Amino acid sequence: MELFDKKKVKIEPSHGGLHGVLDIVAELSRETKRIIGIRDADFLHLEGKTETPENIFVTDYHDAEMMIIACDAAYRKVAAEYFSGEGEFPYSREMILASVSFIGGIRWLNHANDLGLHFKNIGFGKFYDEKDLLRETDYLNHVLERSPKKKAAITKEAVRTRIQGVSDFLNLCNGHDFQKAFARLAGPNSKKGLDGDDIGRSFRLAYRFTDFQKTNLYKKLKEWSDARSLPLFQQA
Repeated sequence: MELFDKKKVKIEPSHGGLHGVLDIVAELSRETKRIIGIRDADFLHLEGKTETPENIFVTDYHDAEMMIIACDAAYRKVAAEYFSGEGEFPYSREMILASVSFIGGIRWLNHANDLGLHFKNIGFGKFYDEKDLLRETDYLNHVLERSPKKKAAITKEAVRTRIQGVSDFLNLCNGHDFQKAFARLAGPNSKKGLDGDDIGRSFRLAYRFTDFQKTNLYKKLKEWSDARSLPLFQQA
């Protein structure tokens, strides 16, 4: 689903992460008012931070992937796709979120303390299965081992303390971690192997523009668009 009108909106991904988005928008805003940036919320909502730079918009939940996962209609479609004939989907969204919340805690500690932990391209094959779900100790040790430049190590107890009492898993958990976990659980029902990218594509295909219109991000973007008579959406 294309959310923006590509005839009127040019979309440029930031290859520099969050800082890339902020820097690009800040620099180009000196030349034109026709630029906006959309950033992942990461942990902003959990930390109660609401202020953002001008023309920067924030996802409703942890990231764009989690916004789609939070959509009930999209989730039902994807669950039915991978578990058809199995009756009710045996793994609820809430259960999968809870199973990766520990990883969210590691990421949150890393973010809050700038620890320099390295998460990129971590597969779930060795750390997640139908029986045990996430093997927390093994996963944490793997993250620490593959982060030679980390500023400090963290313990399982520190992670547990960080997320104690947190129930807002849509803002705690990373969407890619959820997709990898879903792939591991759905894999036995698939004739071919599944990975997180496969699940991510299925969620994007299941997400409709009408779903997006129900989000706070859409409402904020529409307000910006209407105030400047600069249409962003083909279907709006």
